[in-house]
Amino acid sequence: MGGRSARFGRRGARQAGWVTLELAFAAVGIGVAVVVCAGIFSLALAQLQCEDAAAAIARQAARDDLAAVREIEDTLPDSVTVHTRHEGRELVVSVVGQTRPWGAWLPAWTIQAESRALDEEGGPS
Repeated sequence: MGGRSARFGRRGARQAGWVTLELAFAAVGIGVAVVVCAGIFSLALAQLQCEDAAAAIARQAARDDLAAVREIEDTLPDSVTVHTRHEGRELVVSVVGQTRPWGAWLPAWTIQAESRALDEEGGPS
């Protein structure tokens, strides 16, 4: 029996490095998962901000409050563009932007939102 346990002991010693390697791969995997989740959260947050801006601009533009529209547009990043058009009595505001949740070394993602409001001024003049 003594030889048998010694044999198993040597085998375990040869495989001892595998535990360290497996932990290293697990740590890298967890790190990648955290970065991906943070980027997805950043994209979702940017999309929500885009939708909020479109709704706020549509409301203020429908009331013909251009000062409030400019104030909202000033809070948006430079990469965001705002387009306003009339469709009948509705005012349609489109907000389109670019975001780079994982830095400049990966491609930008386009986010966009559209909001509609009934034009209180009666449409285009």
